[in-house]
Amino acid sequence: MNRSRALAGGTAAALRLLAQHPDDGVTVRRLTTTLHLPARTACALVDSLRAEGLVRHDPGTDVLRPAGPLVPAAPPPDANLLRSSAMNWADRLAAHSGLSVLLAVAHPDGVRIVHHVFRPDNSPQRLLTGEKRPAGCALAQVLAAPHDRRCVYAPEDAVTGSLAVAIGGPGPVPYAAALALTGPRALLDPSTGRSARYEALLREAADAVAAEPALSPSA
Repeated sequence: MNRSRALAGGTAAALRLLAQHPDDGVTVRRLTTTLHLPARTACALVDSLRAEGLVRHDPGTDVLRPAGPLVPAAPPPDANLLRSSAMNWADRLAAHSGLSVLLAVAHPDGVRIVHHVFRPDNSPQRLLTGEKRPAGCALAQVLAAPHDRRCVYAPEDAVTGSLAVAIGGPGPVPYAAALALTGPRALLDPSTGRSARYEALLREAADAVAAEPALSPSA
C-alpha cells in the first residue's frame, strides 16, 4: 500500500478511533500501532488532521483529542441478526480451515464475542460466546483499522494466535463487526509465510456475511 492510499484510509480509521475516546484521547504511538501505519505515514496523518482542524495534539503527553464533535463509531449490528446471518458461513469457514471461528462486535473495552464455532476435532474446547476481548486483540485491532479487507494478526499465547477481518456493511458505514480464525501461530502468523490461505478464507466468509439480505439497510 502506497503512502497516499494509507493516508486516505487512515484518516477515517483515525477518526473512528478518536470517536471511541473523546475524553481521554489517543496517543500518537497507539494510533500508529493500532492502525498498523509506518511512523512517517502516521506523522503525516496527524499533521493532516491538525491542518484540517479535526484534532488537537498535546506535545507534552503526545495525546490526540478531537477538536470538536465527531461522528460516532459505527454501532454494532443487532447481535442476534448478525449471528443468524453469519452462522452458516462461520460453520463453513471452520470446516474449510480446520480452526475455530469467532464472530465479534465492537465494545467500549474492545470487542464482545457473539458467536463461536469450535474447531472440527475432538479436542476439549470452551465456549467463548459472550466473553469480552481487550483492545489489543486481533478482532478489536481490525475494527479500529481502515476497513479495506485487510487481515490483522495478533498472538493469543505462546502457541496460539488469531487472524481477523472486518465485516463490511453494504451501506456507507461499515458494520462494527469482525470475523476471526483462532489456531496455531505457525499457521496464522503472516511472518511464517503460511497465512495466505487463511486470509483468503476469512475474506470470502466476511464478504458472504456482509452480502446477507438480512443485513442490508433495506431489510
